[in-house]
Amino acid sequence: MASPLLKVHRLGRRFGPREVVRSLDLELEPSQRVALVGANGSGKTTVLRCVAGTLLPDRGEISIAGHAAGSMAARRLVGASLAQERSFYLRLTGHANLMFFARLRCATEREAASQVSELEEELELSEILSKRTDACSAGMLQQLAFARALLGAPGLLLLDEPTRSLDADAVQRLWAAISRRSRMAVLVATHRDEDLDYCDGRLELPA
Repeated sequence: MASPLLKVHRLGRRFGPREVVRSLDLELEPSQRVALVGANGSGKTTVLRCVAGTLLPDRGEISIAGHAAGSMAARRLVGASLAQERSFYLRLTGHANLMFFARLRCATEREAASQVSELEEELELSEILSKRTDACSAGMLQQLAFARALLGAPGLLLLDEPTRSLDADAVQRLWAAISRRSRMAVLVATHRDEDLDYCDGRLELPA
């Protein structure tokens, strides 16, 4: 039997005296979509950040296709759009930002430009890509972050409240893009019942 794409074993993370995540176990197969649900402060974003490798757990193990979370091998397999997006260059356009990140994920400049162009058409991003990101609304930045997460055809997609600031059409485009990537596993933190309808299962995190 093949190993799961994502394996989380007894994950624990505290901030000061408060234990936010307590001994979490999770496995995710290719094509599977699982929603993390729970009250604010239950640790949904913390779990995603630990899987993405941007936050170290206090205990437990996380592996992605057998590679330790945060390693270069694991990062190449992960696309992430996390809360409180601050990594875009505010004086650059959306297009320049996507091209910068595409160059990091693609082997050639031509491949990077092709992926950005395809995402622009698929997600209807022309207006957003033409603007400087400091002139973009929260919803526009959220769509840009989602596009960036798809660069490099990740095997595992991590999404933190991905539809919170989006209108109905943008929400539909987001989930349609995910559906077209049928082998991609998705771990999503959400409060929205509409998002749960697109997931195979849910994992309730205690407050």
